[in-house]
Amino acid sequence: MKLRSNNYNLSHNYRTVNLTLASILCLIFIYSAVYSPIKVNHPIPSVFTQLTGYESPSSGLSRSFSALIRFNFELANSFNPIGWQIFLFLLIQLVFRSISYFLIKEHFSLIKLYIFSDITLSFLSFLLVFKPLILFTFKLFKNFIVN
Repeated sequence: MKLRSNNYNLSHNYRTVNLTLASILCLIFIYSAVYSPIKVNHPIPSVFTQLTGYESPSSGLSRSFSALIRFNFELANSFNPIGWQIFLFLLIQLVFRSISYFLIKEHFSLIKLYIFSDITLSFLSFLLVFKPLILFTFKLFKNFIVN
């Protein structure tokens, strides 16, 4: 009975996490659809650029996402060349989170293996997709510590 209870708790918590992440991802895509890629009307500016005057690898991501959601791939690439891979990663995550939410039931016996695989694959994908941003951040920290 205890194993069944643990699987139920894991399944329930995993479904809650998937629903939360899917909701956040939906909000990102809605934000991208609401704001124009051409007009400079995105309410979330690049704080790093405003503070330092330098562009980071994340500059233009909002406008790139807005262009991608409108299937304007050339414009999206001009705003940020890595925008499409981040957009695709988030879109795949949204689909996966939604499918996982609806497919995982309380009595799913392989829940631990499923969660472990999900975390591992999502983490490795995240590192691969966000590598330019991660390396840029490490470079900033290195420069900050050295200087």
